[in-house]
Amino acid sequence: MLTSIGNPQMIRNFNEYLILELIVNEAGLSRAEISRRTGLSKPTVSSAVQNLLYHRLVVETGLDTNQQGRKGQVLEFNPQVFHIFLLDIGAEGIQTGMTDLSGKVRNTGSIAWAELEGHPNAQQALQQRLKDIVAQHAPEDGPIRFVSAGIPAVVDPYTGYVQTLLPQLERYGELLSAPALRQLLGAEVLLDNDVNLAAVAEQEYGNGAGACSFIYISLGEGVGTGIVIQGQIYRGLAGAAGEWGQAALRKAETGIDGTAYQRLEQYIGNEGLRELLHEAAQQSDDTDAASWTVPELLEQAKNEYPLAVQVFERYADRLILPLAQMASLLAPERIVLGGQIGQAADVFLPIVQQALPALVPVMPELSASKLEESHEGAIMCGAAWAGVQRSFRYIREEMLVIGGKEAIQQDQGGV
Repeated sequence: MLTSIGNPQMIRNFNEYLILELIVNEAGLSRAEISRRTGLSKPTVSSAVQNLLYHRLVVETGLDTNQQGRKGQVLEFNPQVFHIFLLDIGAEGIQTGMTDLSGKVRNTGSIAWAELEGHPNAQQALQQRLKDIVAQHAPEDGPIRFVSAGIPAVVDPYTGYVQTLLPQLERYGELLSAPALRQLLGAEVLLDNDVNLAAVAEQEYGNGAGACSFIYISLGEGVGTGIVIQGQIYRGLAGAAGEWGQAALRKAETGIDGTAYQRLEQYIGNEGLRELLHEAAQQSDDTDAASWTVPELLEQAKNEYPLAVQVFERYADRLILPLAQMASLLAPERIVLGGQIGQAADVFLPIVQQALPALVPVMPELSASKLEESHEGAIMCGAAWAGVQRSFRYIREEMLVIGGKEAIQQDQGGV
């Protein structure tokens, strides 16, 4: 029998969070206005606000000049009550950042794998670099309550352990799991596949907004997808959904592991793009183009250099059939292309859009990610969003669940 339902403490907790949500959504409310908006009595509001003030979840910012008669204090949400340390773990290194509960990302530094290679103990060096960045940028106005990180690997959503790491990350594998990072940094760690976080960012801030189902595809050194179904990330068995780049393709010559197969990411990822560039350079007089890096190729394509444009036109031909298969299988409302190669979507996307309708039952909307062009990037934005969502759940389910001084005594901690 659920005897706890409707008990005074539960009702108090509900009222406190109801009032907090109202203050978060509409800054600058007095206690009297909160009472009017919620229908709660003034003593109930006053008691709840007192506990929110005690937890530093809200602050008083001055008198309500709009109120008739005796002026009440205006209340606003305090997003600095605690902070979230952000990690974008990638093929070249780690980008770090910080956010408070406003979700605004502040970049705090980077760690390149190359700078750790010469160290006698690279894993120990990485641990120290992460600690140093946290110590240097730790905020003075609230603890770091969570670490939110994205990594190009399969992340088990229940254990936080990873698999299928990139070769350059394998030597750090013991450190790059949620349990290990928690032990190192002293805060709860939210670790997710980086493309899943990019998909979350697209859903909240980008071209996936408003779609019930969509697919975010990251095209780069690796190829991965974030699959959103009924508004939720689909993770699959052990978090392995979306590893589209690992799909096997038959090919004539010897492929991976001595077999007659290659991976999709070898075909439409950076490796396949470099192959197309080499072929185009050999067929032209521009032999220097064969030595371009992928970023250089992207820059040349943006400048409409003919050979670079030709490479991406050929790349479009490679992309059409895999996209058609994906669209036919899942029938998403939208497909958003991102990652490094996605930055050249203006060149190859029109070709794909023209060819795809004849190959799929229903044509999805196709677009390129705009978040990739932002200073923070899609992965960092997704990590910040995930951290903020966890923070509010923590406030609702843990921070306010006991109430008063007891809660704040149990609530000490963080980095």
